[in-house]
Amino acid sequence: MSQAVTGIESIEFAPIGANGKMPTTGWVKVVDIEEDSVSFNVPPLTTVKIRVEDKGGVRFVLPGDTDGAAFAVKSLDIAGDKAVLFMGGDWDPVTQEYNYPANPGILYLAVRFTSTPFQGKKFQLSIPVAAGSGGIANNLSKKGFVALSYTGEATTPADATGKALSPWGYKFIEVPAVAGV
Repeated sequence: MSQAVTGIESIEFAPIGANGKMPTTGWVKVVDIEEDSVSFNVPPLTTVKIRVEDKGGVRFVLPGDTDGAAFAVKSLDIAGDKAVLFMGGDWDPVTQEYNYPANPGILYLAVRFTSTPFQGKKFQLSIPVAAGSGGIANNLSKKGFVALSYTGEATTPADATGKALSPWGYKFIEVPAVAGV
């Protein structure tokens, strides 16, 4: 049976785990995800074509470099702790004041996307180490909301010995049937 994926139920961020693995604790769930704002794109591996002098066409094709899987998300929840998560900086919960960092940098986080259920299963995408940065998106208008935005790219984690590990992966999760439905 084929498996399709539709919709986004949750997005979670956490400090990166030990030895290139997904963390088991520290997850912060992003809520109020703006509709149609989540994207995930895995670019194909680039190739290096080898040609030789005395023969036409391509003799060999070797793997080349490729960019990491890229993603983006926007959330209407602009609470200060979420701003710090996406952009760095400082948040004072007493004064309700956020200050953007004077020298912003790339933030490294683990990321987990979970889809809405479809045909009894959820799709869960895991990125153990994503390099990204955040910002503020959307217009200050009567017809919409300001949103926190985060754009990232999966990087290749390594274990304790330096061995490269998978930069991203996914699994399907069975959704328990609801009694009486």
